[in-house]
Amino acid sequence: MKRLKYSSVLPPLIFGAALILLLQCGVIHKIFNIKILQLPLPLDIAAAFTGAADSIPENAVTTLVPSVTGLALGSIIGYAAALLATAFPDRGYGGLFIMTMINSVPIVALAPLMNRWFENDFAAKLAVITIVVSGIMAVNAFRGLNDLPENGLELMKANGSSASDVFIKLRIPNSLPAVFTALKIGVSSAMLATIISEFFSSETSGMGYMIKYTLKVGNMKQLGWAYIAAISILSIIIYGIICMAEKRVTGWHVSQQIDMK
Repeated sequence: MKRLKYSSVLPPLIFGAALILLLQCGVIHKIFNIKILQLPLPLDIAAAFTGAADSIPENAVTTLVPSVTGLALGSIIGYAAALLATAFPDRGYGGLFIMTMINSVPIVALAPLMNRWFENDFAAKLAVITIVVSGIMAVNAFRGLNDLPENGLELMKANGSSASDVFIKLRIPNSLPAVFTALKIGVSSAMLATIISEFFSSETSGMGYMIKYTLKVGNMKQLGWAYIAAISILSIIIYGIICMAEKRVTGWHVSQQIDMK
């Protein structure tokens, strides 16, 4: 188990360390003809990160609250749509199709539209995130609710289980791995939607606004990349929390039992 964990963690760590070293030595800049002003050195970014230790948490809260709220709300709406589409295929599948069609609208087009519809910046960001996440959850949850193991379905039918028993005892548990897959995809999508929404927002706080503002100013490029690093770290932390929850909730699933072999 430990060997398997190390073998899966070490390669990305080594790759990341090598990439940072190449960036610090200027090798990447020379290969791709990138100026240091465009992509600051890692140590300069780290220094800017340390210098902005007071402002990063405040702006992070402004971005995280709608991101996490939208992730939760969009997941609930998406899962409810998948449940309805499974329980009432004739009507529910049409609603699921419409939801996925709305989800296909690019975020860069959706964000300014929501900023015009809502006077409150938080509500505008929440609407964009909810729309983006709900489509991801609906598609994945619907697949989990309907791609059932044949042996399990036949066994329940042979024992005279009702449709509600099949739904509660087989479909819903079977959908949980797909739900966590959607949540993990939704983390990056929610963060991206929040950052883009803050680009078009009228508020003067949040990670998206600070990235947009600092990257415009010539002597603040390092700070802009520090905010990018901060939002990346926050996304990884949330992703890790979801992974830990997945192991606890779906420990019975084959994907979580590979490490135990």
